[in-house]
Amino acid sequence: MVVVTDADVSAARDAVRRAQTEKASPERLALLRRDLEQLYRLQARQMIEEFRQRERS
Repeated sequence: MVVVTDADVSAARDAVRRAQTEKASPERLALLRRDLEQLYRLQARQMIEEFRQRERS
């Protein structure tokens, strides 16, 4: 199981912002944004699963 932390999301968000500031290529920016979106989705699924586990207990 992959665990996504708030620090992971924050680091990815910072990377996107840095790339925007540094005027990175559109391809690089798209890749970083895709990675950030994947982390958001994974973290959301993780939260849902944790909630379900608490509800079962």
